[in-house]
Amino acid sequence: MNDFDVFFKENSNKVNENTVLIIVCNAKSKTHTLKDYNGFSINTEFLSDEELKEITEMAEKQRLPFRIFYDEKDFMEFLIENQQNCTNFMVYNSAQNGIGPGRKALIPSICKFFNIRYTGSDPYRVCLCRDKFAVYSLLTVANIKMPKSELFLYNNTKLNLRTDLTYIAKPIYESSSLGITSQNVFKGTLIPYVYLTDLSKKMQQPILIQQFIKGYEIEVPVLVGKKSSFVFSPVVLHKDDNALEMDSEILDYNRIYNDDYLFSSFPNCFDDTDVKSTAEKVVRLLGLNGLCRVDFRYQSSGEFYVTDVSTNPHFINHSSVNFAFRNLGLKNEDIFKTILALS
Repeated sequence: MNDFDVFFKENSNKVNENTVLIIVCNAKSKTHTLKDYNGFSINTEFLSDEELKEITEMAEKQRLPFRIFYDEKDFMEFLIENQQNCTNFMVYNSAQNGIGPGRKALIPSICKFFNIRYTGSDPYRVCLCRDKFAVYSLLTVANIKMPKSELFLYNNTKLNLRTDLTYIAKPIYESSSLGITSQNVFKGTLIPYVYLTDLSKKMQQPILIQQFIKGYEIEVPVLVGKKSSFVFSPVVLHKDDNALEMDSEILDYNRIYNDDYLFSSFPNCFDDTDVKSTAEKVVRLLGLNGLCRVDFRYQSSGEFYVTDVSTNPHFINHSSVNFAFRNLGLKNEDIFKTILALS
């Protein structure tokens, strides 16, 4: 029995034959976007038709009756009408329609209210991890190494940046590189206040000004159960086959929207022990559950920095999670089975 099998046996909760699987997700061709940002669309986080097909096929192989809702409101109306018969429901949620903080915590909150089993972290942790500055503050106090960061609060902020460093500006509540272009990377000698003010207005939120770390862009998927955790080997994200190291480049909004990036295994010349132990420490400190992911910038010197945390990462074919599972010889249906079993 390998380490993954041991983890699954220790931490899986029973999914019985009476369970009804409910999938709440947003799809580009089926979901009406409630509200959007100027110049950046939230539907970069929605499932494409091909990705939706993948999710449906995974669900079919669980041999459970299931239903898919493409709109949070439709699911809530269904739940209210069927609340007397919802004891066997299990909800997988990836819906986050609308803009601003907290939108991804809506469905977990509803599930807690109706005492319905659901996958992933609780609503508080989902909201917490959508606030990049809050995560930075908490993890820094816990001595987790992170790039030095400041908060740009609209047009009334005077930033105190080092002139010898490069920085990247990130909307604090977003993922999937929403609001990120090449203009977001700048030298501390020339702070683009006009651009930052405009970006803050477009995204309707404060902006995290984070020290930019050159190096490898890596993601570490983690499974968190009640008794133990399972940390996958780091996955490298890169722009082309010629170089794994991103160095001073970024995966901006357009690349993420078009899935224009590749995945590779972490180079054998580096020891991933400390990165994996840090990822596990991060998810435990934040109190996460189920499938989550910790992102890093890793330098050739062996130094690394946590740059982001995800409570509900994508696991479709074009994702670091899927890549990590396949590296263990597991299939798509095994990913979904694991996520459900940890709920």
